[in-house]
Amino acid sequence: MISKTSVLYLFFIIAVGVVLSSCGGGDTSSSQEGGDNAQSNSGAIAGSSQGAVWAILPQFPPREQVISRRLLGLNDITMVDENTGWVVGTDGAIGHTSDGGDAFVLQPTGTAINLTAVSFVDAMTGWAVGTAGTVLHTTDGGDTWEKLAGIKGALLVEGVQFTDANAGWVVADFGGIYHTTDGGNIWDKQESGTLEDLLDIVSLDGIFVWTVGFGGVVLHTSDGGATWNQQVSGTEVQLNSVWFLDNSVGMVVGSKGTILLTSDGGTTWSSQDSGTVEDLLGVFILDAQNGWAVGTKNLLIHTSDGGATWTEQETATSSDALRGVYMNSLQRGLAAGSGGHIWQYRVAVP
Repeated sequence: MISKTSVLYLFFIIAVGVVLSSCGGGDTSSSQEGGDNAQSNSGAIAGSSQGAVWAILPQFPPREQVISRRLLGLNDITMVDENTGWVVGTDGAIGHTSDGGDAFVLQPTGTAINLTAVSFVDAMTGWAVGTAGTVLHTTDGGDTWEKLAGIKGALLVEGVQFTDANAGWVVADFGGIYHTTDGGNIWDKQESGTLEDLLDIVSLDGIFVWTVGFGGVVLHTSDGGATWNQQVSGTEVQLNSVWFLDNSVGMVVGSKGTILLTSDGGTTWSSQDSGTVEDLLGVFILDAQNGWAVGTKNLLIHTSDGGATWTEQETATSSDALRGVYMNSLQRGLAAGSGGHIWQYRVAVP
């Protein structure tokens, strides 16, 4: 006969097992190995009253393609149309999708270095950058990547922006801004006027350019980088990402939930109430009303009124960090972050 004490002990063990099985894992190998199949079939989480949903895709790259035992961190994402896009991350990983994110294919880079940012000007021509001044270039959509001479003297290249097949910028540590006019073979250092590490850069036309970084720094040029001027951001927190809709309307996000908005090209920046104190790591503006920001703890927030108010769109309870987001329309988009996780945005069709 089973004693009363044994029954209670058995009940306790079962209860603990149920609780542990319901808890989400972090970026650990053991938790991921048990969750890959679940991720591939995971249901989308409701994101808005309009039926919009964010659904997690299978881990990228698949476990058998990971170079090391650690999970890849995805640092940036870009798209050239609603179907064609790339993600970059640790261990030299570059992933390509041709179907809007339904599947990502690991592209060979020949390097295991940390890749931090990516920029494409069309479906064939792109660049990826990373640690030790690394610059990779492709002219065939990423089927092959060539390692260029890179940025001499830069420890960590954090941001890249090309406006055509020849003209582009990268930003790096200690206020480094570098410009190329030959597709990345030769880089000229431009005088930034700061020693703060720069983390992101954006330009639409190769003339007006903005970059942001540590210490609340926002730098701007209106002459293609011949001169750079510091704009008054009104903050000293780390600014991680910048996006401009046109040469007037732009947005910057940073630590402690910081969101800055400008409608005059950065002459003045106004602080927005993001509704969060989490660090914001990436930003995207679709139009004058709609923008998205992503950050730590899998945070993804959206504005539909030009930044006046922000609403969280649920993904999942997780310790992951979302680092990049790209929206092709109000119906379709992708976000990527730590743990090799990519999230796909779809509006449910009635």
